[in-house]
Amino acid sequence: MSNPILMAVTRGALIESVHRGAIAVAAPDGRILASLGDVAALTYPRSAIKMMQALPLVTSGAADAFGVSEAELALACASHGGEPFHIAAVEGWLSRIGASERDLLCGPHPPSHEPSARTLYAAGGHPRRIHNNCSGKHTGFLTLARHLKVSDYKPNIA
Repeated sequence: MSNPILMAVTRGALIESVHRGAIAVAAPDGRILASLGDVAALTYPRSAIKMMQALPLVTSGAADAFGVSEAELALACASHGGEPFHIAAVEGWLSRIGASERDLLCGPHPPSHEPSARTLYAAGGHPRRIHNNCSGKHTGFLTLARHLKVSDYKPNIA
């Protein structure tokens, strides 16, 4: 089944690009109430659902309990470039919840912000977990775990 065109981007009278997709409206019990396109197709939304992954952080009361700022909530909802202000924000947030970079289970990778990566390497540094574009999302998960009093899990990762 070919998915329908859901959006057309125009430039003046010219159609520049079209975007196909599928839409499903589901009841709380999972029944599909309405659909358009191939809603059974396997998809890998990856970063597109970070906002949904951050919902429990807010709806549980964890964000309020730990004073999560708007900037920190933005880091939980999006990928970051590993710029110094991103790193400082995640480090401060981790510290405030009694955690550290060692608690992050996301792997290290260089900052995706090229000037920050160049600066890191020029200073003799190396990529760390906190540079991972998902470190804010993972810090949100740790905040939720602290709030729910989930027993601490200390990964055995150097």
